[in-house]
Amino acid sequence: MKDRFIKRSFDLGTASTAVLVAFCVQLVFQMIVLLLGLSDRAETWTIVVGNQVVLFGVSIFFCFYHKVDPFAVTGVKRPPKWYFFPLFILIALCCLAAFAPLSGIISKLLTKLGYEFMPEYYVPMDRPGLFVLAFLGLTVLPAIGEETAVRGVLLSGGKEKSPLFAILFSALIFALMHGNLRQLVHQFLLGAVMGYLAYLTGGIYASATVHFVNNGMALLLDYGRAHGWVDKQVYWYIGGKLGAEPTIVGMSVALFALVMLLVLVTCLLHRERAAKEEYIPSNGKLSARITAYLTYLSTPEQERTEKHPLTRYSVVMAIVLAAVLLSVLLLTLIPGVGA
Repeated sequence: MKDRFIKRSFDLGTASTAVLVAFCVQLVFQMIVLLLGLSDRAETWTIVVGNQVVLFGVSIFFCFYHKVDPFAVTGVKRPPKWYFFPLFILIALCCLAAFAPLSGIISKLLTKLGYEFMPEYYVPMDRPGLFVLAFLGLTVLPAIGEETAVRGVLLSGGKEKSPLFAILFSALIFALMHGNLRQLVHQFLLGAVMGYLAYLTGGIYASATVHFVNNGMALLLDYGRAHGWVDKQVYWYIGGKLGAEPTIVGMSVALFALVMLLVLVTCLLHRERAAKEEYIPSNGKLSARITAYLTYLSTPEQERTEKHPLTRYSVVMAIVLAAVLLSVLLLTLIPGVGA
């Protein structure tokens, strides 16, 4: 099995191509589903499930085709210590408390500007059994499909430039691929946090946990509100419907807690790495020092991914990927297209 893979990471061009191919396959799949004449709910859920299967399938295909070890790209053989997972859950809750209200405020502004597009997932709030299936479809599948493609393949390719580029570029693509202007800022900030955790821990366990909890809590809040279990003020806060003062204060507290938790994760990882290898601060610009430190934290020396030259093809494909997803997102602004 080991002889089948000769590389431990993607270059940026190949990683961008993989995500672009997955997006194109998704479009073809969606067109086929639309031609089947299914009911609205069946059509929606077929596409929701199919999109995640496509992301995962294309990612694994590119790993085998380009002889890149999928276990190294996703880090599934290097899970974090058990005590990190409660921190990941707390980080997800802080992200929801800090970013969701911001998304709600932006959504209100877009509505005032005449932007009406709102994706519908037909979550069955009146039938517990079907809600559980919907819950799994919107939590487990994205935690596997999207994380493998974005925080696995794409983040792996972005590392050839710098950790900061890898984290921010993967966050941008993650936000654009959802195709929803109302959630653009929320998804970008959430993607940046998940990218940071994935880079530091050397795998997708952290980001998948945050992704699962974030999506799951949002669904549970909707379900609790529909059945009167969730206080309306809590629900309105998450939706950005309260006044400016409580929303801003709540976001500030949540952001402070989020930063403290990320610092704690970083310190714990530093402690683990320092037990195996001494950290020697590098000279040079601040960006170079940050890059060296994040590389030191991320994975053991013998497991660090090889450096690929940043070719013109890599840059072009990264730009093409971002441009295609951005153009699709902007198309929803045209009246009737996103309806």
